[in-house]
Amino acid sequence: MSLDCLDPDCSAHGHCVAGLCLCGKGWKGADCAEPDSEAIRCLPDCTGHGNFDLQLQQCICDERYTGPDCSQERCDLDCGNNGHCQSGECLCDEGWTGAKCAERLCDPRCLEHGQCKNGTCLCIQGWNGKHCTLDGCPKSCNNHGDYGLIDCADPECCSSKKCEGKQLCFSASDPQDILLRKQPPAVTASFFQRMQFLIEEESVQSYAHKSAFNDSLFWNRFNDSRASVIRGQVVNHGGQGITGVRVGVATDPMLGFTLTRDTGWFDLMVNGGGAVTLHLQRDPFRPAQRVVMVPWNEIVVLDRVQLTIDDRGSGADGGKAAI
Repeated sequence: MSLDCLDPDCSAHGHCVAGLCLCGKGWKGADCAEPDSEAIRCLPDCTGHGNFDLQLQQCICDERYTGPDCSQERCDLDCGNNGHCQSGECLCDEGWTGAKCAERLCDPRCLEHGQCKNGTCLCIQGWNGKHCTLDGCPKSCNNHGDYGLIDCADPECCSSKKCEGKQLCFSASDPQDILLRKQPPAVTASFFQRMQFLIEEESVQSYAHKSAFNDSLFWNRFNDSRASVIRGQVVNHGGQGITGVRVGVATDPMLGFTLTRDTGWFDLMVNGGGAVTLHLQRDPFRPAQRVVMVPWNEIVVLDRVQLTIDDRGSGADGGKAAI
């Protein structure tokens, strides 16, 4: 037979066990009706942001705080996945900034000669490089270019006002910039469909778009099932990217051509399934050729192609080489 307490509810401050009230924190007495002043002094202080409720046996937090001990400040700010709210503002994780921690930081070196835009350093005129630390025109591009190049023939000078509109400084658009303006392809899209933007009008590869005057040329020169992309970088003797190098397929000019970007990189759609001979040319460098084995439906990345200046002889890397 179980024994009941005199007050089975123990004054709502405890539990009846075998005829005795077991009191909760801060209460004492046979029926747990008497506050325990000694125990109250040892109750949780709720970190100064709330009060301990003897009835509920938990901290009741002030309006701006939460958590079991009221130590977490409430915050209505959405700091996304790159920060957390504290004292009413977002504290961003390393590498992130902005009111809501949604903007990427740049390397501190960017601020010397550039402006940070969501993790990308945008260089002021005359400066190049990932962090805008490379002087794009160290000798004012006035007949004193590096490696025997002068004025606008020196790719470094293409960022200067004097050269930016010159033909030697023309370059192709960056494929990433074009993709940002387009709807992403379907998950089921073929390799050709995903890469077709490269050969569209005013895109990366010139004279490869479909012609309204002659449907037998251009796009049908590409085999949809065998299309591949050759990606590479053209550099000078000092390892710096060369702007405006014309890159095409030597044996099939109807595939069009592309121009290297300001970093020297290029992307060219070709028909895969065998050897492709690339022709690379820009004044005042010696033309070069590369023979590339290209499989179907792949992006093939070349080793760096180094061009040498015409008046210095063929050089070790001039002429035709197989890759």
